[in-house]
This record gives sequence, C-alpha cells and structure tokens, in this order.
Amino acid sequence: MRNFRSNVPNAVECLVSHHTVQQEAEHEEVVQGSRFIARVRPVASVETALELLAELRTEHPSATHHCWAYRVGEAQRFSDDGEPGGTAGRPMLEVILKRDLDMVAAVVVRYFGGKKLGAGGLVRAYSGAVAKALDVAGVREVVDLERLEVRAPFAQVDVVLRTVDTLLGELPDTERGEAEFDGEGLRLLVTLPSSAVEGFQSTLREVSSGSASAVTLLAP
Repeated sequence: MRNFRSNVPNAVECLVSHHTVQQEAEHEEVVQGSRFIARVRPVASVETALELLAELRTEHPSATHHCWAYRVGEAQRFSDDGEPGGTAGRPMLEVILKRDLDMVAAVVVRYFGGKKLGAGGLVRAYSGAVAKALDVAGVREVVDLERLEVRAPFAQVDVVLRTVDTLLGELPDTERGEAEFDGEGLRLLVTLPSSAVEGFQSTLREVSSGSASAVTLLAP
C-alpha cells in the first residue's frame, strides 16, 4: 500500500483502503485430462460473491466440482465442494490473501478427466488456475471517500484555506469546492479518503486554535 504523509503538523498518514481485481476474468486449462475453469470477480458483498458461484453452477451443471473462495472484508470463506479437504478452496483463498486482495471472489469449475491428481496436484491445479485468472483480471486500488463541510470564522480564512490546499494536495482522490461565505465566515466542501478524515479535522482545529471545523456530510 502507498503512504501519503503531510508536512503539516498532525496531518494524517493515509493508507489506500484496499486492493481488488480490476475486472472480472477467466482462465481455463487442462491438467492431466481434467478441465479447470477459473473465474474471478470484484464483489461488493458476500451476497454478490455467492452470486458468482450460482452463475458458474448454472453455466456448468454437469461439472464434477464447483470450488470457491472469497474475501469480503473480515469475511473469508471457501469450499472444496467434494474434493479432498484442503486441496481446493483453501489454496484458492491463500492466493487471494497472498496478493493482499479484498472484495474479490473466485470459483474454479472442474470436469474430472479420469486421472487422479493427488493432493499436491490438486492444490497446484486449483491455486494455479486462480492465480492465472487474477493475472488476467489485474489489480486496482480502492479508496473510500467522504465529503466534509469545512467552516471557519473570517479571521481564520486564509490559514484554513492554505492548510486545506496543502492537505488535499498530498492525498489521493480529493476534491475541493469553491469557497463560499455567509455571516459566520467560510463554508467549503471537500472530498477526501475516509482514512484521512480524522487527521484532516485535527489539523484544521490546530491551525485555527479550535475555531475551524470539518463535518462529514455524506459519502459521494
């Protein structure tokens, strides 16, 4: 993960929220007569991860096995679907974990080719199929964003605007609206990574002697 540090006192060290696959992808190969079809997909929830499994079962109803694994935040699950324990689902999940991917599901369909592969062969076949599908899918960084309203009295407008511009310039995926004013002073909308919000708020309070604030409005 990339780090984003600021030279402003008490500014946040921002970490990219997570990495996931860039797009859905599929890889197919034959190992000693058995056909392995691996499909990976970025998902938003456990429910959407299980939808991938349902799709593969529908597309390949006569397959011998439909093994799967997913990581959705803290939820990490897998299934060998009739293969010897520890030879399919777990190795598939390990590939996902070793690549530090999140919000991703993988399913490998196997059509038995008449020759047993042994435990080691199965592990290599299932993990290898997922790894190759992930290679095709690519990786992207995902940053959770929040929108905040910055308020500051007239006496602190200049220092607050300079600080906001400095902080936003050192963070990814930020957005700054036009400065507006009312009877109380500055009103400014900004968008920044969720992981940076606490440090952003703390820094504004410090540079304004506690008179400026940044309140979360909504996730864009």
